[in-house]
Amino acid sequence: MTENKKEKMTYKKALEYAIRELPDAPEDVMERLEALVASFEKKSESRKPAADKEENKVLSAALLDYLRSLPEDDKRTVTDLIKEVPEVAGFSTSRVTSLLAPLVTEGQVVRITDKRRSYYKAA
Repeated sequence: MTENKKEKMTYKKALEYAIRELPDAPEDVMERLEALVASFEKKSESRKPAADKEENKVLSAALLDYLRSLPEDDKRTVTDLIKEVPEVAGFSTSRVTSLLAPLVTEGQVVRITDKRRSYYKAA
């Protein structure tokens, strides 16, 4: 651990520290601690990896490029974007909406709601 950056203390790290610092602990205690460490390792290996962030960046960039290529006052619904942007063709509306959300938060895309329909355009 460096002085400038504190590492997050996890249960696994705490158990490993206890095993290192308590070498004279009873054998059955050490076995239980090592079994707990093994169970944490197994649990972390079995986790499903997060969605591919790089792919999402590429897809968001494609959406942004398309919206920027439109005339200034032109706006599109998510359904329109699915039909018109080849990179997201066949995606669900919720997936495309989730790709647009960070762009809206960053201010690169504007979301306009008109009569309960959401439209998107480049900022």
